[in-house]
Amino acid sequence: MQALVVGSGFGALASALRLRALGIDVEVLEACADPGGRARTLSFHGEPFDAGPTVITAPWLFDELFALFGERREDAIEFLPCDPWYRLEYADGSRLDLVSGVERQRENIERLSPSDAAQYGAYLRHSEELYRVGYEQLGDADFSSFSSMLRALPHLLRLGAFRSLWSHTARFFQDRRVRQAFSLQPLLVGGNPLTTTSIYGLIHAMERKGGIWFARGGTGALVRALVSLAQRHGVRFSFSSKVTGVETDSSGAVSSVNVVGAGRPRTVPCDLCVWGGDPVGAYGLLGKARLSLTERLRLRTIEPSMGLYVLYFKSTKPYPDVAHHTIVLSRRWEELLGEIFRGKRLPPDPSLYLHRPASTDPGFSREGGDLFYVLAPVPHLGNFSNWAEQENRFKGVVLKALGERVLPGIERSIDFAESIDPRYFREVLSSHVGAGFSISPLLRQSAWFRFHNKADRVPNLYLCGAGVHPGGGLPGVVTSAKVVERLVRRDFGLAAPDRARLGSVEAKVA
Repeated sequence: MQALVVGSGFGALASALRLRALGIDVEVLEACADPGGRARTLSFHGEPFDAGPTVITAPWLFDELFALFGERREDAIEFLPCDPWYRLEYADGSRLDLVSGVERQRENIERLSPSDAAQYGAYLRHSEELYRVGYEQLGDADFSSFSSMLRALPHLLRLGAFRSLWSHTARFFQDRRVRQAFSLQPLLVGGNPLTTTSIYGLIHAMERKGGIWFARGGTGALVRALVSLAQRHGVRFSFSSKVTGVETDSSGAVSSVNVVGAGRPRTVPCDLCVWGGDPVGAYGLLGKARLSLTERLRLRTIEPSMGLYVLYFKSTKPYPDVAHHTIVLSRRWEELLGEIFRGKRLPPDPSLYLHRPASTDPGFSREGGDLFYVLAPVPHLGNFSNWAEQENRFKGVVLKALGERVLPGIERSIDFAESIDPRYFREVLSSHVGAGFSISPLLRQSAWFRFHNKADRVPNLYLCGAGVHPGGGLPGVVTSAKVVERLVRRDFGLAAPDRARLGSVEAKVA
């Protein structure tokens, strides 16, 4: 049996590995010249930079992929613990570190707000309940039928999923700074804390369970380790191979895909296809005639995530006291979030995520300087598109904020600085309106209401990645491959891989 996997982001790579473990012949088709999708490695002036994700949570998900083939992840790629997990720098000059260890975390909160520190235990217990239901029970569930949503609804209502995460944190914390610290997580998966369902409070419990890690050599090194694992076990990769069409047979099933690569078109037959790119792209190739009414309505009503501006730069002096993951918060909160998700301009005072890998991985240390990237959430191209005129100005805004808040003198200490913006996500990664994380994790875009992991009217077309259930972020996209595996096994009558090997992985992290 021949399977085609379109894309080579983490969801697509995990799907390819899981299908190969079922004994299926797998070929991966990637439009770019290199693997990784949003997690590609970019090179500027001879220096490597992770293009996207830098935080690894739920490390067992990657351990499982190696265990499927009787291998150990740690033999291929080392995960280094981050400490602190994140450092939050507030506009009033205060600071809060999110750290491992419940008591350490409580002590850090107490420095800002003793009364909120007393409530941290209650918040954590509720977060753990959200995790047990929202991730362990529903994370890899199949929500392709509305009845599956109805079965999950009582659990979601009981946990207060109809509230936003920002409203949810108000039930436990009074200090706005503490509330911000525990409602930031949706921004890491493309959501607005003011509107994202409180079910995403499970992220904090996931971080407590698995920790926060960084792959030695960068996230790109993890991508390469997964590609190498797949190749060792027979998965084929075709790079610079853009899918331009999907052919179906008389039953409506995918029979082949049309590919353009190295300037020449070809047709690749298959028995099943897994789409790892933006679902909007898959639906566009299928055309309205092959979509269900629900899918057509979903296309018309989707709300994309925000866009991303990322500046990659090297300083000419070191900043040894800067944490690996630093979040520089603007003085504004509600108004700024409104501008990011619905505004028609670039924010004059963006909140920023600063990544300094040398803090954790000495391999990124440079004599006399540091490698950084800084990310600013911005409107997607459907709301703001005048980057040609505004890019240089916004670069200055970002560097000025960094110089004032965490990197003194950086504006005069730049060796080089290169950037990407929502145009890169649209033109290189084929993301709808240049959204950084596909669609927003709203309640009305979750579970059955999200793009499904299987096309409604094409019986052998499956979807993984940020736009489908369970959602964006590394744990979400890698878990989407579990949903795909379950559906393929059901549809094709295949036996599950040896779970004895996986049991040892689960025991290790329990």
